Amino acid sequence: MSTLDVPQLQELKVDEINVSSAVLKAAAHHYGSQCDKANKEFMLCRWEEKDPRKCLEEGRKVNECALNFFRQIKGNCAESFTEYWTCLDYSNLTELRRCRQQQQAFDSCVLDKLGWQRPELGELSKVTKVATERALPENPYHSRPRPEANPAIEGKLEPSKYGSRLFFWSW
Repeated sequence: MSTLDVPQLQELKVDEINVSSAVLKAAAHHYGSQCDKANKEFMLCRWEEKDPRKCLEEGRKVNECALNFFRQIKGNCAESFTEYWTCLDYSNLTELRRCRQQQQAFDSCVLDKLGWQRPELGELSKVTKVATERALPENPYHSRPRPEANPAIEGKLEPSKYGSRLFFWSW
């Protein structure tokens, strides 16, 4: 009987990012471009390993990147960012066109103070290759071993006495 290795509570302890969905939506484009490598590394690990316990370190890197990202936003562009996410929150996250003015102010603040340019539409959803230092798992696709081939038929093969089963009408 195999034992299940459960991580200790200290291994799972990280600072949480307590923000609303409006804050996440307002920061999404810049966060996606700043934490792209950490997020893709984590998702690759999850896909290859199929076991979240093996990706705790990558998950910590994602969390740390997000914390640093929001600290930089708070330290440099808090006012324009708050106006932007508040506008999104009041529009129930559905009518983004009503918040273009606040978005423009936030994007220009981030560009001026942090040097981050808002990615073009569709830039973050492009397929990319992830360069990783992790070793490839033994079985990354978690596929079963191939079955043995059917043994060769010994003896003479005779045609069916009553014909094929595919054509059972005799007329």
